[in-house]
Amino acid sequence: MIEDKTPFYSLPLPHPDNLLQQDVLRIKYALTGVDRLMYMQTNLRRQQDELLNEKLRRVKLNQLLGESLLTI
Repeated sequence: MIEDKTPFYSLPLPHPDNLLQQDVLRIKYALTGVDRLMYMQTNLRRQQDELLNEKLRRVKLNQLLGESLLTI
């Protein structure tokens, strides 16, 4: 069996010389890996958005109060 992998995340790739039975599991593993990476990226983006929104909220409150009561 030929063990081709993607260049950046080393996910398994099918190969024309491999048996279909072997490549089906490799494709399943690759799709699961892509799903995991997308999930992690989405969660990271959500966390960054939440942190930015909290920082902006603090800035606005400080501006309304005219003082720096909340750390930014």
